[in-house]
Amino acid sequence: MKTRIENGTVVLWRHGRHEVVEDGVVLMDGGSIAAVGTRAEVLEQAGADADALIDASGRLVIPGFVNTHLHVTDTPFTRGYLEEATNLSVDAKETNYGTLYRMLPAVRHAIDPEAQLIAAECALAELARTGSTTVVELGYDYEVGGDGDIRITEKIAETAMRVGLRMYSGPRYRAMHYGHAPQGKVWYEHYPFEGRKRFRDCVDFCTSWDGRFDGRLRTLLAPGQIDTCDPDLLRETRRVANAHKLLIQVHAGQSPNEYQRIGAEYGMTTVEYMQHTGLLGPDMMIGHGQIMTADGNLASLKPDEVAALRDSQTTVVHLPWVKARRGGVINSIHKYAGLGIRQSLGTDTFPFDMFNDMRMAATVCRIVEHSADVAQSRDIFTMATAGGADALGRPDLGRLAAGCKADVVLVRIDTFKASPLYDPFKFLVLAATGEDVDQVIVEGRTIVKGGEPLHVNRREAVRRLNDAAHAVHRKIAQELG
Repeated sequence: MKTRIENGTVVLWRHGRHEVVEDGVVLMDGGSIAAVGTRAEVLEQAGADADALIDASGRLVIPGFVNTHLHVTDTPFTRGYLEEATNLSVDAKETNYGTLYRMLPAVRHAIDPEAQLIAAECALAELARTGSTTVVELGYDYEVGGDGDIRITEKIAETAMRVGLRMYSGPRYRAMHYGHAPQGKVWYEHYPFEGRKRFRDCVDFCTSWDGRFDGRLRTLLAPGQIDTCDPDLLRETRRVANAHKLLIQVHAGQSPNEYQRIGAEYGMTTVEYMQHTGLLGPDMMIGHGQIMTADGNLASLKPDEVAALRDSQTTVVHLPWVKARRGGVINSIHKYAGLGIRQSLGTDTFPFDMFNDMRMAATVCRIVEHSADVAQSRDIFTMATAGGADALGRPDLGRLAAGCKADVVLVRIDTFKASPLYDPFKFLVLAATGEDVDQVIVEGRTIVKGGEPLHVNRREAVRRLNDAAHAVHRKIAQELG
């Protein structure tokens, strides 16, 4: 079936970058883009025939966001709960990281399997509603209720497919876990369960579920955090990834404690440890990438560390808002770009709105660099689209170009805040929000229309989540005392 999107302002991919075409046309043929460009160009390339029309008047037509790092099962229960928490008694050197080491483990432990699935449905609907068409979901292991039952991962994947998204699912595994003692010290312990069994379960899931649902579901290997995985587990991760052509993503550069732990335990920096264990490569994503040096400044990276990240084509997935709201910054996206290191964006937690993280990425970078000339809007938008697609090895995503997947988002620009529209990239990054999204199409199928997800009963889903949250928060209060 051929569907023509017309009368809109189109952000298409041409000559290796996003460009704007006024009164553009996108012609979709089934799940792919057959042609895109001006009316005359599309008419010449593909003719005028179409089975259906979508009128994009007053709309900006953009590629769907490729959201390369997020968690759907615990985030709805942490929204507004973790922030501005006091009396966490963390080490002075761990200021702003008390939620990571004390509160997050308590929250996750309190979430039973039913609550996880209720939360996931709302999170996935929010992702669709705000224009993320491809998402990388990183699940939890024994730290959540249900002891990391892989069947929960399977059900979340099925929910994402029902919502209509494209998902890369990565159930996580670790050799040890961490916590936070009353005196404020961070501790590490090996799991009382068999960590290698969890790894085998994750590998079985990845190899048996990859490519299901006509390819909309893909899988990846997700060793938990770099400081909770021993060298053998990371080397085995690389071996399996190579054997089965799977992607890898690990949390790294997440906190000062992590950096110090790697140095004390292995005598290496975080980048050196990842290189030593064979993780780095074009199929490898580093989630966070904030604290990669002792001082948190990327200007302090050693030349061989820069070369290792750049030459391996490893991608750093930036999650600016989750750190900024806790007083942390990435120093900086501009420096990573100058070093030639690949970058993408993710929302991590709440809100699941890539517009928000684009704006925060640009703003934080400009503050850190004391310059309004860095983190230009077109570059930030590219990180959220083509940058994420490149991280996944998918040149057919994150772009509106012939042959790409028909993952398309229509954003309202017939509004007060969008008028006058001098530069669509500046509007998207500096002014727009997910609430401006009108229609979302994944592989040629509309999954959001008029700002409403079509395959989720919003009122019922929100009611169920609020009910579940009351029980979860009672359990958290009991655990934290």
